Amino acid sequence: MKGYRQRQGIDYEETFALVAKFTTIRLLPALTCESNWEVCGMDVKTALLNSELAETVDMELPEGVTIPVDTSRSPGYRQPMACRMLESIYGLQQSPPAWYGHIHQFFLSNGFSRSDADHSLFIHYNRQVILLLYVDDLVLAPSTFNQIDWIRTKLNQGFEMTDLGEIQSFLGLEIERNRSCRTLFIITNTVYS
Repeated sequence: MKGYRQRQGIDYEETFALVAKFTTIRLLPALTCESNWEVCGMDVKTALLNSELAETVDMELPEGVTIPVDTSRSPGYRQPMACRMLESIYGLQQSPPAWYGHIHQFFLSNGFSRSDADHSLFIHYNRQVILLLYVDDLVLAPSTFNQIDWIRTKLNQGFEMTDLGEIQSFLGLEIERNRSCRTLFIITNTVYS
C-alpha cells in the first residue's frame, strides 16, 4: 500500500489531522497572560508512529526487503508479496486519525476533558491545566510550577517528548511576554507580496 494511492471509501473512510482553531490559539495566551499562568511547549517525537491501526491495511514489501524462506519445510512456498500493518506510519491516510484517537484516550485516562468548542483543547479542572494540541505540538498552560511537573511527567511516561520550555514561538507566531505587566504580544512572521 502506498499512502498516495489510497482511495477514499475503499482503502479508508476519512482522513484528518486535528488542528486547533486559530481563535483558540489566540485566546489561550490571552487567558494565561490575564491569570499569570505558566505557558510551556512540548513536542511529541514521531507522533504518527504511536498508534495501532483499527483497519486492516496490507502493504507491498519495500524494495530490498526479503524474507528468508526455508524451502526444506515448505518447498512450494513463495515469498509473500505483502505484509499486514499493525501500527501507523507516515504517509498512510489512517495515521492522523489513529494518532488523535490514541492521544485523546491518553488525555481522558489522565483526567482531562475535551472542549466541545474545539476538540484540540483539553482541560483538567481539578489540577487547573489547559492543554492545546496541534497534531504533535502541545501548548501547556498550568496554573503553577507543580502542575507543569505533573503534566510533563505524565506526557514523558506516555510518549517520547521534546520539552520546549517556556513558549516563545508557536506555529510561526513569535510570542513576547512581560509577566510583570501581564502583557503578551504575538508577532507573525508572514510576508505578503
